[in-house]
Amino acid sequence: MDLLEQLLSKLETLFEWFIAVLMVFLLGIVAAMMFDRHFITLPMAAPDQYARIALVWISFIGFALAIRAGVTIRVDMIDSRLPEIWRLRLALLFDVILLVLVIVLGVKSWPVVQIGLDQLLLGTEIPAAATSASLLVGCVLMAIFLAARIVQRVSSYLIFIGGRRAVLLVGRGKPNQSEKFPSRR
Repeated sequence: MDLLEQLLSKLETLFEWFIAVLMVFLLGIVAAMMFDRHFITLPMAAPDQYARIALVWISFIGFALAIRAGVTIRVDMIDSRLPEIWRLRLALLFDVILLVLVIVLGVKSWPVVQIGLDQLLLGTEIPAAATSASLLVGCVLMAIFLAARIVQRVSSYLIFIGGRRAVLLVGRGKPNQSEKFPSRR
């Protein structure tokens, strides 16, 4: 499990640097567009297409990194009041549903990438697949990070229900008050 965590950490660092480079590129393109529009004419065709490509890649890779970090947008009015065992089950269920959704989205994005290979973005020599490939790469990354998180959640779930805590799984009895339970807060 430690080796998997090291590999995922290196992959995360690689894509964090990729996003940083894209942010610098995007800043440069937007600054060049401002100078081109107001001060001097630059010999650059369709800078907005380059900015769009960078922004789309930043979005999908950033979403994958947010999944890796465990950052999600959700309303937890109900689950914050649930017992820990049910919060673990709910988190596992949401991760499995998201993994299925990401796999379907990734599979369906492949034909879009293939079609985009035959088309050029307006004013550039870049194929339209450059933008749609970001969805495919983002989905692959999300699937890797989600699968690792599911493995981690299942192992923590099994540890949680192991030993004397197994009574929480079936819902009978109360845990010993001296026993420490992991908290999300």
